Amino acid sequence: MPGVKKIYHKGKEILFIDYSGSPNESVMIEILKEAQKIIISDNKEYLQLVNIANAYVTPLYMKTVKEIAKDTPRLALKRAMVGISGKSRKILLMDYNLIIGKNGIKPFDTIEEAKDWLIE
Repeated sequence: MPGVKKIYHKGKEILFIDYSGSPNESVMIEILKEAQKIIISDNKEYLQLVNIANAYVTPLYMKTVKEIAKDTPRLALKRAMVGISGKSRKILLMDYNLIIGKNGIKPFDTIEEAKDWLIE
């Protein structure tokens, strides 16, 4: 089920932003804003895992990402993403990494691979 939660892998906390199967852009933006609230509220370094499998990223969502990126503290130590497949999604990842700058997102095929890399 789409949403934001903290998960633990080998004793380390990971902020899991799960867009998988999001039915529309408004749900995705709601999830993004929920993640922003957690990041600002916690105000500490964190590891981030994003799942965009079976989710459709729209121009309005990307515009919102840009706005939120300006207001969210740059506290992510590492970022990983699953659900990237095909040329268009890889281009999307490049665009997203340009927006967030430092500590861009690294793509992985599985959630387990991403979690293992995050806690290295």
